Amino acid sequence: MTRPAILVVVPTTRGPLVLRGLRPRPGLPAPAAFADGDYRPLPWSADYARLCGAAGPLARWTGRTPEPHELRLSGSFDAGRSWEVPVCLAHGLAEGGHPLAAAPEEADLILWATGAVDLDLAVLPGDYALLDKIERSAATIAGAPNAALAVLLPDGPERAQAEAVFRGMGRNVRILPSHSVPGALAALTALRPPERAETPPARRWWRLALPAGAVAAAGLAGVLALGATRPDPVSEPRPDTPAGPASPPPSIEVRIASPIHVSELRAPAGSSCRRVAFGADPPERRPVPAESGDHLAASRLTPDLCGLAIGAEPGLRVQVGPELRDAALPAVRLADGALGYFLREGARQNLVYTVQAVPEAGTGALAGRLVHTLAR
Repeated sequence: MTRPAILVVVPTTRGPLVLRGLRPRPGLPAPAAFADGDYRPLPWSADYARLCGAAGPLARWTGRTPEPHELRLSGSFDAGRSWEVPVCLAHGLAEGGHPLAAAPEEADLILWATGAVDLDLAVLPGDYALLDKIERSAATIAGAPNAALAVLLPDGPERAQAEAVFRGMGRNVRILPSHSVPGALAALTALRPPERAETPPARRWWRLALPAGAVAAAGLAGVLALGATRPDPVSEPRPDTPAGPASPPPSIEVRIASPIHVSELRAPAGSSCRRVAFGADPPERRPVPAESGDHLAASRLTPDLCGLAIGAEPGLRVQVGPELRDAALPAVRLADGALGYFLREGARQNLVYTVQAVPEAGTGALAGRLVHTLAR
């Protein structure tokens, strides 16, 4: 299956920049950023080198220092850090083998993102002049009228208005989770298309919950028709399941006595949590069974355990203990509404945490409580 060509747009208050290329350059002494057609590194190239360096957030998450890359943009800007989110997303996409378009007319999907990141690739809230950037990006977006649009809007004073502007554009728009770069990548790869031989030009795609072991090449393509069926963010499973007796239905939770559902997020065979983190492969979801009383069976901290998915019955929300929150990246909302807690590379140690279900309205008795252990 052909992966969609993705145009990464770096919006600025002077107009949008387009990512022209991102490729390994082993001969470079350090990662460097260049304007299209220029041999001189951009003034903020040293910041890009730190982002990709041994002590930077990309190396911290992947567990290794990326080889030097050459980043090419259509231009430059004076100052600021809002380029960090789109560039980190571009690195994640390239790591997963997703082709990057160099111009709007080549794009199947436009990725419009802005914001700065911290050491754990969490997106920092702030005033990013979103409305101004959207206005100045209108012509670039209009240059690819048939492309889908994926958008990451950091928390801040204009976020709600900016989301309304994008949704009012009258085109296929996907609003990505905005708390972390890994969460945004997971949202892009949590979807896959059905067979499309009967209607190739129409790009009619179904929205699916995250399947176990789904092919990563199909994942990002599924975002191309998000919103074609209905705009709410909760995904729906397809009525048919993959062929073969060993294939489990996608995203089915084991319903135990508690209204809380906990699943392991594990790297599929031949993959790794690093590849899962950067969207190269979707994780396998394995429901954690009840052991006794309010205790779940312990999960083993093997290298393929990337994190946990925790959800509750409709009308309830979960409260997760600090032991897990401190050992994981900021929680991300998964395709089926559950919260995904991806373990930090340096925090893989034995822990016991509790998760409680409480009414969404904030009133009423505790609806459920579970205790879960992560152990080596």
